[in-house]
Amino acid sequence: MRFSVVILMLFVASSSLWGNESILSFAEPSSLRYTGMGGAITAVPEGLDMLLHNPAAFTESLPRRRDKFILSIPVQLYFKPQYLFPILKDVWDVENQLGQMLLNAKDLITSSGIGATPYLSMGYLGRSWGMGLLFTTSAFLQGKPFPLGVEGYVMGNLSIPLAYSLRVVEGRLVDVSVGAGLRPSVALYKMLDGSDVDAIVAGRTDVDDLLDGILTTPYLSIPADLGILMVGHDLLYDGSQLRLAATLKNLFGDYFVPGQSIEPLPRELSFNLGVGLFLPMQIGRLPLDVVVSAETKSLNQLLSGSQTFFKSLAFGLELAMADFIRFWGGLSSGYPAVGGEVDLGFFSLGAAWQTIESGRYVGDNPLSIFHLGISLEF
Repeated sequence: MRFSVVILMLFVASSSLWGNESILSFAEPSSLRYTGMGGAITAVPEGLDMLLHNPAAFTESLPRRRDKFILSIPVQLYFKPQYLFPILKDVWDVENQLGQMLLNAKDLITSSGIGATPYLSMGYLGRSWGMGLLFTTSAFLQGKPFPLGVEGYVMGNLSIPLAYSLRVVEGRLVDVSVGAGLRPSVALYKMLDGSDVDAIVAGRTDVDDLLDGILTTPYLSIPADLGILMVGHDLLYDGSQLRLAATLKNLFGDYFVPGQSIEPLPRELSFNLGVGLFLPMQIGRLPLDVVVSAETKSLNQLLSGSQTFFKSLAFGLELAMADFIRFWGGLSSGYPAVGGEVDLGFFSLGAAWQTIESGRYVGDNPLSIFHLGISLEF
């Protein structure tokens, strides 16, 4: 039995944090590996990413060490470095550091925005099925209005993802598996307008008043995911794999309030195609696994004209040495991604950085992400 406890920090920098992206997508968990490989993991998922990104992977997992039980406790922090770093410098340079910190925190909220998303993730990953429990709390305040017409939100979300995969073709050279998953969720959500932000900054209201009534309108969502994964064995040499995958994510995924005419919260439907290579190697006595991946994301949006072809492209690379140290690299919508992790069996430390495009085309509204992770395993 193996448990992983992970502490993550996500730092976000952008001229407009949300752009055309659903704000809910920023409250969903993502792994260090996902970030470091530019999100190109549809054909090569591991861990909880199998539950979240391709349910067909349970019967076609990568041929290396696999965790059965995972517990992670991440925290994601959102802010804009162009505002934060000068504020930290001001705090360092004055004698009344506490007073300056409080004053600058007010400036940060009203001029640029600040937010946090702590969450708890746990799951069981079997050979053909898996299930998990994801609890997320998220809040964001921003001085300038969002494209949605609000200046922030608070949200709590509880999700129980379930997935099952079945191998439908088993041959000497090719295996094919299909999978399906459900992620039933309940969310407590409240949009914040400018008066809410002003009241918080001025101290005219507290959190209890702000959240009054939020428990009376829980949002429900039951998104379904479908996946298929084909694995070709020993095509280049013994032990190598060619992996082709397709997924349809977030079918019927919008959040709604049963029995009430409240506008649903959208969840982006996406059809993704991925390809990957798994190449086991040996450097002296040191085993080295090389994973190369590429995919097109949200092909349905590409066909509808709501995003461009280059925005949909993602590429990933992983170098894993003896399950001890991993390096990641990639491209997401033309922006670089990089990361790495050291795993001592009971303790691991990693970091990853990625920039994604939250607008319609490359260069429209880039969003930078910096991920730090500490893992304790027992």
